Amino acid sequence: MKHSTRISLSRTRRPALHLFSTVIAVTLGALGTSQGLQAQGQPQFVWAASAFPYDDGEAPSVAVSGPIIVEVHQSTTDVGALYYHTGKIQEDGTVVWAASSFPYDTGLAPSIAISGNKIIEVHQAGTGVGPLYYHLGEINAGGTVTWAASAFSYDTGVSPSVAVAGQTIVEVHQSTTGVGPLYYHAGEIQTGGGVNWAASSFPYDNGLSPAVAVAGSTILEVHQAGTGVGPLYYHAGEIHANRNVIWAGSAFNYDDGMLPAVAASGPTIVEVHQSTTGLGSLYYHTGGLQSDGTVGFAASAFNYDSGEAPRIAVAGPTILEVHQAGSGVGELYYHTAAY
Repeated sequence: MKHSTRISLSRTRRPALHLFSTVIAVTLGALGTSQGLQAQGQPQFVWAASAFPYDDGEAPSVAVSGPIIVEVHQSTTDVGALYYHTGKIQEDGTVVWAASSFPYDTGLAPSIAISGNKIIEVHQAGTGVGPLYYHLGEINAGGTVTWAASAFSYDTGVSPSVAVAGQTIVEVHQSTTGVGPLYYHAGEIQTGGGVNWAASSFPYDNGLSPAVAVAGSTILEVHQAGTGVGPLYYHAGEIHANRNVIWAGSAFNYDDGMLPAVAASGPTIVEVHQSTTGLGSLYYHTGGLQSDGTVGFAASAFNYDSGEAPRIAVAGPTILEVHQAGSGVGELYYHTAAY
């Protein structure tokens, strides 16, 4: 069912605040066309016919800046290690990945976002509720990445997700391992390096597995309502000029599934999720930010692949999705689309 909700917002919080060896390439030539969408900001999507392996690991996350891709994941062989893998989107729509990935930190459940050439990555320090860390990086002219020497703790929780718009960071996480309060934490990337985080995080909803995207001043967060396959909700918010974050008074059901992820580019929203527990069909659901400040989702989601733990990024008309091929450590795949 299609939902549109005006962001009539009630809660206010005041934050302080020698790459590209050609190993894999896929063209967007042999593509299947998805059904047309009707709300503003919902273009026609065209997915590549197949996904392709690019690495091994689990819990991938991906971000794109222009043609540059930066992906992070947990290692399969080095327990506790986090690795990053870079790639480049070619003018003809092909994707070229670096020959290998490299370690940059230790932890679990990484999430990454990019603004310009600035990278911010967040992760858990260990299993269960505990310190959350952020790690900054910078994309160099040649497409390589220089990471800060250290990561720093900014909060406590589990399952963090991060988005960035300009210098403004919005991070969301669970406060417990089960269904419970979801918190957001706002921050600002400093011109001289480092992040000025708000003094504390604040609750905005309840659920599991939150993920967040930012388009201009609009925040779009998605999460599970409970454990296992069930209702998926989105919650809209707005970043004000003084970096206050105002959330809509309610979240709204837009689909059913689990482990959702979301990306935004201008008015266009792309959400992906699992349809079952364990290995199974992956679905995408499109939406549009309307000119009157409402959020409209398409009437239906569509199957585009199979796997687990999907994550998605959008760069202009190009969509890049990554996921696990199965449960636990193993092959990681990427899938491209265009609109």
